[in-house]
Amino acid sequence: MAWLALLEAWAVTKLLRSPGFNRAVHKAYRKINRLPPMDAENGGGRTGPSTLDHFKDELKGQFRDLTWQKRPPKQ
Repeated sequence: MAWLALLEAWAVTKLLRSPGFNRAVHKAYRKINRLPPMDAENGGGRTGPSTLDHFKDELKGQFRDLTWQKRPPKQ
């Protein structure tokens, strides 16, 4: 009987972590609460620059500042 509970726990965990199940629950939630779908045409999803883009821009700016500083003369 314990193996049945273990199998059930494993199956529930796999189901809850699956992207398809989460999309279906999200879609049902939005439909029940009469919210517009999260599609790109409705303004959902990623519309601006990503975090990686911001990080690269910041590194470029810092590197540019470092390269334009005058270096001390060699002795």
